[in-house]
Amino acid sequence: MQIAVSGPKVEDLRKQWLTAGASHFDEAGLNIAVRLLNRGQRRVRIIGLEVVELVQKPPLNGTLLHLPGQGGADVFRIAFNLDEARPIPREVDGKGNVQGPFFQHQELELNKDDRDTIWVPVAVSRYSVKFRLRLSYFVGDDAKPQTMTLDDAGRPFALTAVNCPRGVRTYRRIYTSLTPDWGNFQGRLSQVPNPAEYWTPVRDNLDRCPLDFASKIKQIAQLTG
Repeated sequence: MQIAVSGPKVEDLRKQWLTAGASHFDEAGLNIAVRLLNRGQRRVRIIGLEVVELVQKPPLNGTLLHLPGQGGADVFRIAFNLDEARPIPREVDGKGNVQGPFFQHQELELNKDDRDTIWVPVAVSRYSVKFRLRLSYFVGDDAKPQTMTLDDAGRPFALTAVNCPRGVRTYRRIYTSLTPDWGNFQGRLSQVPNPAEYWTPVRDNLDRCPLDFASKIKQIAQLTG
């Protein structure tokens, strides 16, 4: 599924679909917001963020719920390539160029009552994946780091690459709507009569399929400008 709109009713539907086994559809990555707040008296140093419990399978190719929008992205500094067997957090510069490991040269620090948000794009081109994130941090001068596991409301994050055998986007069924009424959702979605021809009108404007990680992250970064 690709849902580029928001609102409480849409969020309820998104949760229902994920519970039923759906995955987010990766045309431009999945942007995860990690919101940080130090409620304690001592400073906290964030020293690591890693992908854990990663499961990689072939891209999903059944039913696609396709509701793309024109929404922008948020400024980010870290990105994960989930095509890797052991993804590491890569630093991304202001132009969207992927650099080396983020936490190799820097860490994030929060004093008492400080807040921060880490926007973390994750992208995949070859698999359907499920995963969680694990945050590592020091509290004060403690010698042993603590960890916290992050997921999607109790379930793993789920993301599928575009199903693209021989460079052609292919699905058994596609549902879409050009003018969905998400404020008063009435389920105004229609099934595409011929999924094989769905992208034909915009084929000349589509990115090559699949899009590699560096190109995808640069594309997301351009939306933040």
